[in-house]
Parts: sequence; C-alpha cells; structure tokens
Amino acid sequence: MTGATETAITPPVNRGPLTRAAGSLAGFLALSLVVYAGVGALWAMLRPTYDATVTDSGDVYLTPAFNVEFTSFISFAVATGLLGALLALVMFVVSDGTRGLGTLFWVTLCAFLGAVVFLVVGDQVSLLLHPVPEQDALEVGETFRLLPGMNPGTAFIAAPFMASLAYWCAVLVSPEIN
Repeated sequence: MTGATETAITPPVNRGPLTRAAGSLAGFLALSLVVYAGVGALWAMLRPTYDATVTDSGDVYLTPAFNVEFTSFISFAVATGLLGALLALVMFVVSDGTRGLGTLFWVTLCAFLGAVVFLVVGDQVSLLLHPVPEQDALEVGETFRLLPGMNPGTAFIAAPFMASLAYWCAVLVSPEIN
C-alpha cells in the first residue's frame, strides 16, 4: 500500500455518568419548552373571543357569550396539566438512568417553566390573531373580535402538580431493578 496513510482510531472519551445525566436533563428541558410553546400557540388559535360591535354612542357592545375568561382559564389548566403528566412519563420511560428525587424536582420545575412559556406564547399568538383596533379607526357598526386577558393564577400549579404526581406514581408502580 504505497501512498496510503494510516489513521489511528481513537476510542470515544467516557465523560462519566454526571455528564450523561446532565445531558438527559437538559434535553428534557429543551423538549418541554418546545412542546409547551407549540401547544400554547395551538391553544391561542382555539381560544374563544367576544364579538364586539361599535354602537352609535361610540361604546363597544359585547355579544353575550359563554364565560370566555373561564373557558380560557380551564383550558389552560387542563392543557398544561396533561402536558406536564405526559412529559413526566416520557422522562421516566426514556431516561431510566436518572430516576430519583432530583429528577422528580427537575420534572416539576420544567413543567412550571413550560406553563409560563405556554402562556407567553399563547398570549402573543392571540394578540397576532386578534389585534385590538385603534380607537380612532373604529366606525359605528364595525364588528371585531375581542380577546379578554387571562390571569392564570392558581392554574400555574396544574402542570407542576400533574408532572410530579405522574412521575411519582410511575416510580411507585414500577418494579425495582437491582
């Protein structure tokens, strides 16, 4: 073999279990935030609105509708709670090397951060879909959609609670491997 160069094959570097665990936890955080953001954008498209009409006196008349604020609140709580539980179970199944109390706390924190991202993305997409018209641009008889603000309050705990409950239940019912 003239002219051929030999290359040495170097074995992969073992960076230890801490780096692998940190990678799993960081990957879970990234996955959580992306999933929550995507579903938050979808939630914004499905959020109910009021139909508002400008009256002769210049006031805005809201067409009576089912409680839009409560519907937004409960759909936020249910969606983030279900996502929290689902993602916690994904973490439990996929990353069995990181199971433990620390991961339970991490899953809970990721679910809370995901709920915040869900709301922020959802609100921004809602504002893009249903912009509030300028007061000077409104004409009598004009109809537009009005999306009331939503204060999630206690609904913020739905995702962390469901995530921690799902992860804890999975640990509780799984057989121990020695």
